[in-house]
Amino acid sequence: MSIVKTAITNLNPTLPKMQSKLFNAFQVEPFVQSLIFGKGLNPADTIVPSAIGMNAHAAKSAMGGAVSVPGFITGLCWSLCALAHGQKKLSSLQEGLPAASQFALTHGSSMFKHGAGISAGSLETIVLASLKAMLALPAPAKAKVATEDQTVAAARAESLAKAEAERRAAEACAAEQDSIVKLTMQEVQAGILGMGSSLDNEAAPQQYQIMRLETARALRIAEESARENAEQEYKYRQEGKTLVAKIHGFCSLATELGIKLTITQLKALDTLEYGTKAA
Repeated sequence: MSIVKTAITNLNPTLPKMQSKLFNAFQVEPFVQSLIFGKGLNPADTIVPSAIGMNAHAAKSAMGGAVSVPGFITGLCWSLCALAHGQKKLSSLQEGLPAASQFALTHGSSMFKHGAGISAGSLETIVLASLKAMLALPAPAKAKVATEDQTVAAARAESLAKAEAERRAAEACAAEQDSIVKLTMQEVQAGILGMGSSLDNEAAPQQYQIMRLETARALRIAEESARENAEQEYKYRQEGKTLVAKIHGFCSLATELGIKLTITQLKALDTLEYGTKAA
């Protein structure tokens, strides 16, 4: 016979929502009854772990990883019965189990005296009470997203932008150097003399190379500027053609509708049209 004690409460366990849904969709009480009394035991009869048809390894596996509701209940029932008969220690059964499983074992084992045995009726009551307490556990709280200090975030963004600018500048410089045609020694010497320097000047080759880089850079900038100007001019011309077409269309529509434009209106249209053509 068992001696029922007052249950204690675990402080911080949680129960995953999916596990809670599985249990709520399952007929728990009929299964517990068939598990304990299925072999003809009466509520007052003593029940032993072997009557449940499981062992310590299977019980821990059933209450661990992927949860099967019938397996979990069977594992819990066997574990509590083994504790009641003093065959196992609570710590060894809880080792490695999820928090909710540990809670169910702690809750159930606090309701009887270990080593005193247990009746079938008491085991049924304690198993159902343990499951009810476990299912009342809250779901895990959502992890809070850490917010970064705005000053730190701004400094990091500025640093990254600076590093990116330096990287692009280095790439542009390398590209410019690669784009310059390699010169022979004679061509370099001729260039040095051409810029008014002396061949005896050790810094002259480097100065000449810098001059060539600056010249190449200036040419590239000039080409980009000329291209942008040409694109802008083309855009303006296209817009002007569109405006002229609109003026002609407006005049044709006025004629078709019998609307006589005033001299002031005609002059204004001429100014727009010829000003656009001149552009």
